Amino acid sequence: MTEEPGERIDYQTPPLDGIGPELASSVRRLMDASVLTLAKESELREVIEALDKISEQLEGPNGSRLRAGTPWPPLEAMGKGDRPHNPVAGPANPLSPPLVVELCDDGSITSEITMRPIHEGPPGGVHGGFVAALLDQLLGTANIVYGVGAMTGGLNIRYRRPTPIGVPLKLTARTDRIEGRKVFATGEITADGVVTAEAEGIFIRPTQDRLAQHREIAATHHQPKAH
Repeated sequence: MTEEPGERIDYQTPPLDGIGPELASSVRRLMDASVLTLAKESELREVIEALDKISEQLEGPNGSRLRAGTPWPPLEAMGKGDRPHNPVAGPANPLSPPLVVELCDDGSITSEITMRPIHEGPPGGVHGGFVAALLDQLLGTANIVYGVGAMTGGLNIRYRRPTPIGVPLKLTARTDRIEGRKVFATGEITADGVVTAEAEGIFIRPTQDRLAQHREIAATHHQPKAH
């Protein structure tokens, strides 16, 4: 039996997390430079030494300045789009593009991004794993917007053609229907108006026990890393 969507949530772009987004932006630049540089080996060894010193500074002696895990906001805040360290969308995570979501009048969501050299799989194309991650994130966010936040149970990706790096991509997703705890969503990526990949996902709404487990684990991430 198909259910009606829940109350639509006013999803907001994840807010800035202090200086975190600036740090992530600098690291993104470094990541791209590390795979594109023509610097000679002798210079690269100097860079490696310098980077190791920076890492030691951030880590502290024996990792004493590290958290147990990436910081999580309260679940209520996450429902509004607040997850600055999300590896696909978070502005404070250097692995992310990052990804900014906008709501559409028809209830779908959309985002425009440009993938970088570190995301390259086939020559000139985004690695298929990153394509799947982008679609998984968008479909999950579409569900959150519709008030039926759920966890990925299955994701079927159809790769129509290579998804290019270095050019604007448009991502779109929407929640199609709800059947009990199952939520069904679809989405696609287009480049210059041409679909490069499509996804169909089945998501499972978590039980209260599972949510309690998530809260317990997330709470430990704010604590210093055990030594």
